[in-house]
Amino acid sequence: MTNTTNTKHEIEIARLSILPEDRYLKALVDLVSDIAEANGISRKETSHLDKVLMDIFRNIVKYGFQDDTCHPIDVIVSKRLHTLVIALEDRGLPFDYENLEHGEDKRFKSYMSKGYADTVKFRSLGNRGNRTEIVKNLPSRDIREEMDISEHHEHMKAEPAPPDAEFSIEVFNHKNVNDLVRLVYKCYGYTYANEFMYYPVQIEALLHGDLMTSCGTYDSAGELIGHLALVFSKPGARVGESGEAVVDPRYRGRKIFQKMKNFLKMQSAENSIVGIYSEAVTVHPYSQKGNLDIGSSEIGYLLGYSPGTVSFQNITEGEKPRRQSVALMYLPVLESEPVKIYVPEAYKELIAEIYENIGIKREIITEDRDFRVDPESESRVSVKVRADHNQGIITVESYGESTLSEIKYHLRKLCMEHVDCIYTELPLNLEGAGHVAQALRDLGFFFGYVVPEYSDSDILRLQYLNNVEIEREDIKTASPFGEKLLGFIFEDLDRGNT
Repeated sequence: MTNTTNTKHEIEIARLSILPEDRYLKALVDLVSDIAEANGISRKETSHLDKVLMDIFRNIVKYGFQDDTCHPIDVIVSKRLHTLVIALEDRGLPFDYENLEHGEDKRFKSYMSKGYADTVKFRSLGNRGNRTEIVKNLPSRDIREEMDISEHHEHMKAEPAPPDAEFSIEVFNHKNVNDLVRLVYKCYGYTYANEFMYYPVQIEALLHGDLMTSCGTYDSAGELIGHLALVFSKPGARVGESGEAVVDPRYRGRKIFQKMKNFLKMQSAENSIVGIYSEAVTVHPYSQKGNLDIGSSEIGYLLGYSPGTVSFQNITEGEKPRRQSVALMYLPVLESEPVKIYVPEAYKELIAEIYENIGIKREIITEDRDFRVDPESESRVSVKVRADHNQGIITVESYGESTLSEIKYHLRKLCMEHVDCIYTELPLNLEGAGHVAQALRDLGFFFGYVVPEYSDSDILRLQYLNNVEIEREDIKTASPFGEKLLGFIFEDLDRGNT
């Protein structure tokens, strides 16, 4: 049956419940393949999706239902922004952690099939079962296929614009997306960190889905010479991530980035956005200084966050530098209501100082190792793999007795799949956050950052490095507090490695 209920960023195409018998699997695969092809996905790529779908389906039957074929599986096919999403929901057995320890339970091995799908995401629904999503980007025009790399090289050599050259900043016009991707290419060639910025239709999907808003800087002739966006975790989120920053090298040194950030801050205040957080590169301190100049403060550092491929003036395209770290900055926009947050004792002093720096009041409550989660509470955990950065993100939505076991399982699987950086995001407004954070420190996780009101809660992101080489001297800071914070993070990392 088809559900016609649509949202602005997701349209449900088909929904059916199917008994998990092999004789029906081919019919299901054919249906999903036909829908994928109808949305422009090539036959070769649909055959890859078929393999992932069949693998997940059969493993649910074998390990979730123990080969009992009397329990239906719900299959939902949706178009979300510019992606096709194939979701399977089941009410199978919860994880068998005893078998996991012996490597026998392989029910969700396919969520790492990043070669055949752009993202595979698993989510525990508590007593409502499990949901696995296979996400495939729909075909779209890639600006890199239309341009010659020499244009990038020549643009980087261009003479600076006259010192008195005029420019203006305004809300970015959706109709100018092609100008934006061309600017990204001219400034970065093949190496811009966020892959979607080379695809006009993917940018348009975010803009129209209220998941991104941005501003542009234009010279006196109307040419786009700068861009900065706010990206949201969901429509209506109260905190946005500032990113997708590009400034034409001919205009660098004019504080265009800071002016665009202030422009977005004013726009955010008008739209009830309480704060803006952002990533700043650490190969030099200038991006961090630009954020500090407009009132931002450091809230953490992620070590080895991105592949070492971003093009800077002191890095040639032929080099393969180490993974790059980023500083996380927070800019308060509106006053945040004081709430309780639950943290481990080891982080209490640091987190208190971070909140004091950004001017936000919190009642900080510590929890120790002996804390016991309410046995009636449900654990809800989701896992997302970001293939372009080789990252795994484990997000806790609510705490239950199995939360730690679920995180351990996914950590083990992600490490076995050679994922470089693994993160766990914990909602701090829920009791149990401090207890889980301390337990994860015992597993080798260490401090990453905190963000107030990220998505219905303040969050703490912990990080885990899977055989990633990090050199302290590669990371530049821009303030005494930044240096202190980075020092704490390295101490936390070293403690976990001893």
